[in-house]
Amino acid sequence: MPKKTYQYSYLSTSFFKRKLVRRKRLLLGISLILLTFIGIGIFKFISSLPSSRKQETSLTPSTPEIVREELVDPTNLLAEERESSETSLQTLPRSEQKEVEVELEMVETEEEEAVIIEGSLQAGETIYESLVQQGIAPVEILNLQEKVKSVVDFNHLPVGSEYVLKYQPEKGVTQFIYKPNPVDVYNINISSSESEELKITKEEIHTEIVHFEGKIKSSLYESMLECSDSPQLALQMAEIFAWQIDFLTECREGDTFKILVEKQYRGDFYRWGKILAAQYEGELLSKHTAIFFEDPSGHSDYYTEEGKSLRKAFLRAPLTYKYISSSYSPSRYHPILRIWRPHLAIDYAAPTGTPVSAIGDGTVIFKGWNNGYGNYIEIRHPNNYVTGYGHLSSFAKNLKEGQKVKQGEIIGYVGATGLATGPHLDFSISKDGVKLDFLKLNFPSASSVDTQYQSQFDKVKDQLLAVLEGKVELKQEDALRFNEN
Repeated sequence: MPKKTYQYSYLSTSFFKRKLVRRKRLLLGISLILLTFIGIGIFKFISSLPSSRKQETSLTPSTPEIVREELVDPTNLLAEERESSETSLQTLPRSEQKEVEVELEMVETEEEEAVIIEGSLQAGETIYESLVQQGIAPVEILNLQEKVKSVVDFNHLPVGSEYVLKYQPEKGVTQFIYKPNPVDVYNINISSSESEELKITKEEIHTEIVHFEGKIKSSLYESMLECSDSPQLALQMAEIFAWQIDFLTECREGDTFKILVEKQYRGDFYRWGKILAAQYEGELLSKHTAIFFEDPSGHSDYYTEEGKSLRKAFLRAPLTYKYISSSYSPSRYHPILRIWRPHLAIDYAAPTGTPVSAIGDGTVIFKGWNNGYGNYIEIRHPNNYVTGYGHLSSFAKNLKEGQKVKQGEIIGYVGATGLATGPHLDFSISKDGVKLDFLKLNFPSASSVDTQYQSQFDKVKDQLLAVLEGKVELKQEDALRFNEN
């Protein structure tokens, strides 16, 4: 929906109204003259008729004086104004008729059309600032805030929140649509009357489970598009099996895949949800199976049939980099200190500001300035692994020591703080206090299903695989809730 900025000018509105009044008076004058001549003609015609006929047709007298009184009666003017205007338009030249019609349409459109204003909150921005930039008067914003405070707290809206306003000059904001996240949408209808309550509706999302099967012709991407018309599902599939299958080099014509996925509706089709189960079997590959499971504690992941995570504990790299400017080495000539000393880390060259992510789940144990490393972060991971991220230009907003972070979560940005000749990330990893060569590390697997939830996982797995492999029919009326305890 395109943005429309509303600009209101009392000067231009007043001028337009005066112009319209003058035109209405002109049309009314023309109408009076025409009706006067018509009345005189009718009067003369009736007078020339025989007396009996005259009495019959004069039950409703129509003298010029009576016609004039009816026309100037305010109630008649209000009731017949539009009809008189349309009749009078026919007596004007064609060019003037068109001009008057256009002006009348403009008036009706101005009265009826609502201005649509939409936007989303950026980091560090308030909805007040966003609406002011959109052209809404501060008094209107404060009035809206007061009216919807029982539903929406303008002082605590998450970054990325989307909104749509319907605004009418005479009534103010008549509708406020608020979308705090990709799922929830609140429609708030606002009455101009203070006594009327807000009408609030929340758009519901309905989910069904869909089963797809396909065969590779040229690539997973193209084959998935053919089945579902969705590149999103191809990307999901590639991410799920990222540590098991290289879809760029190991895909072969004739390979088969199956997926069980959520299809979400908000009225019409809305979007694809998460893949619940997937299988891929190929010429160069054995069968790979992925089961989505969320345990009662809220932890979710994709697992093998045995309950082992498909993810590795660490990402292959903590950022998108240009090249490795310096590798792990027991002895390296330092470009600034000009001495030989160990470099037990990897330097990833990247532009200043490039996001840096935690390579695995863990807890921040240090955040601050660390001498030659400049802005520095340390994260402790399971199994006594610790990773370090140095020379950062800045830290992620609200990041603090003791905070738990997820694999792939942004923690800082590339810089050249401390002893650095240019922007890069100094990345190190250690186990039990001993620095390791990250590029030669055999990545450990992420955590398996917690043993206390193994029975729930087995139940979910059996249900999903039975549907995925066609052993049972998928029944939507059963409202499959595979993750119920």
